[in-house]
Amino acid sequence: MAMPARSKRDKEVQAEAEQPSRKPSRRAAAEWLREEEDAFDLWLRQSLHEAFDLAVAEPIPEDILRLIEEDRAERERLRGSRKAKPDK
Repeated sequence: MAMPARSKRDKEVQAEAEQPSRKPSRRAAAEWLREEEDAFDLWLRQSLHEAFDLAVAEPIPEDILRLIEEDRAERERLRGSRKAKPDK
C-alpha cells in the first residue's frame, strides 16, 4: 500500500510509480528529490541558526583581527612579487 501523498507533485510522482509498466520519469524524480532537499535545507538552516547565532554575534577578538590583517598584507605582497617576475 502506498503512503499518502503530501503535495500535488507527490501525487503525480506516486501515480507514475504505481503504473506497473512505467518507472517515474527522471524529471518527476528530480522534482521530488529537490522538494525533499528543500525541506532538509530548511531544517538544517534553522538548526544551525539555533546552535550558532549567539557565537556568531560575538565580536571578533582583536588578536584574530590582527592576524587576518597581517595575513592579508602578506598575500598582497606575494601577489605583487609574482606579478613583477616575468614568466620564463
